[in-house]
Amino acid sequence: MVEQFDDFNRLVPLRRGLTTADAQLMRSLLTANGLQVFVNSENMGALNYAVGTDVMVRAVDKGRAEDVLKKVAAIPRCQLPTHFDEDGEERACAHCGSTHVHAFVGEVPTFIPGVRLAASAGEGWYHCLQCDSHYREQKSRFSGMPVALMWGGFLGGAGFALYWVIDWLKWL
Repeated sequence: MVEQFDDFNRLVPLRRGLTTADAQLMRSLLTANGLQVFVNSENMGALNYAVGTDVMVRAVDKGRAEDVLKKVAAIPRCQLPTHFDEDGEERACAHCGSTHVHAFVGEVPTFIPGVRLAASAGEGWYHCLQCDSHYREQKSRFSGMPVALMWGGFLGGAGFALYWVIDWLKWL
């Protein structure tokens, strides 16, 4: 069957300037209700948060799509807290990339059972509401290279001491 591209079959924008995640959610909702949906600039919207993504439907399906979207209640984005870094960019989680983060003060859980770190105000600790992780924006007081050299020296010395003990036990 050859499809005719008449005026009623053209694509019209349903929502403009959405984030890629919101556009994909809207597309899945409309597709589940039997509508054909096209998402414009989806890949560029995922790469750059300043580029908006448009959700488009056929002109004949626009009324039905609006009726489906009227039944959906969502939290407005303006109610979510937004935190910015020193450069004016929106702060994102170091683990999952979510922008739903807030400053954290209190005990930070670690992967070692029973050991917790104390996070006070001004130390740069943040808590991600998406993946429930705690991370620190500021760099550690110790650089990675000196710590690695200390561990290398300690393990090398321990290996040399073990070799010396084994060699000494052979002479007994």
